[in-house]
Amino acid sequence: MLDLIRRRLFTALPTLAAVVILSFVLMRLAPGGPFDGERPLDPRTREALMSTYGLDLPLHQQIGRYLWRLAHGDFGPSLVYRDFTVTDLIARGLPVSLALGALALLLALLLGLSTGMTAAARPGSRTDHGLMLGATLLTALPSFVVGPLLALIFGLWAGWLPVSGWGEGEPGHMVLPVVALALPAAGAIAKLARAGLAQVLAQDHVRMARARGQGWPRILIVHALRPALVPVASYLGPAAAGLLTGAVVIETVFALPGLGRYFVQGALNRDYPLVLGVVTLYAALIILFNLLADLAYGWLDPRVRG
Repeated sequence: MLDLIRRRLFTALPTLAAVVILSFVLMRLAPGGPFDGERPLDPRTREALMSTYGLDLPLHQQIGRYLWRLAHGDFGPSLVYRDFTVTDLIARGLPVSLALGALALLLALLLGLSTGMTAAARPGSRTDHGLMLGATLLTALPSFVVGPLLALIFGLWAGWLPVSGWGEGEPGHMVLPVVALALPAAGAIAKLARAGLAQVLAQDHVRMARARGQGWPRILIVHALRPALVPVASYLGPAAAGLLTGAVVIETVFALPGLGRYFVQGALNRDYPLVLGVVTLYAALIILFNLLADLAYGWLDPRVRG
């Protein structure tokens, strides 16, 4: 297990550096700039601003300066939110985004595993086919489609839940965003859990346990569940990444004060440090989640630990 952690960490830093550099270059190649507006700035004022933020330096020097600041935990100043640093803005939005992603991942696991186990317990039945059809439909629908549909049905038509805002962290404001973010991932987890369980339940040791008269719950939990979760564990890393990137859209749809709002506004206004800060943080979190998924995979299947 330690060798697995070392191998993943050995590739994590170069991967993160490559993501930061590529994002930096792409941001600079995009048309427009942070000081472009409906009324053009005076050339001297523009030149002074460019010099203040180091935007007049050659590209390789700008990248070097940013990486040096980043190594010291400094994301730099925001070019649009002049009274805040990027670190301040991330500290404001990160708790909301993490809460949204964690709740969505938990809900996706609960719905997906329960659906997959129910379908695998009745192979070939109408229940099996119906649940897998529903899981396929959920997987095909992206969160930016599910979100507005839920807001329309349960918010505007039924009036049961609020459709926008944070509401001082009230639980009701998180229901629709969490469900919208979790449903596509829940569909994929259900299909993987069903396939894994169907394969394990057909093995000889499970048949032997059933022949000995052991009950279905004991067979499922003791003999089948752990090896059946191997494909689910391998999906958790990409699933966490998808929930993080999907949260950007969901936060915008439901007007939540998370990192998604700052990312979208930063991209529209060419706020280079803000966009790069959010991208860097997301990339680091995705690498971390993939490492945790690899550890879970190694725990479930000891053959990959070496």
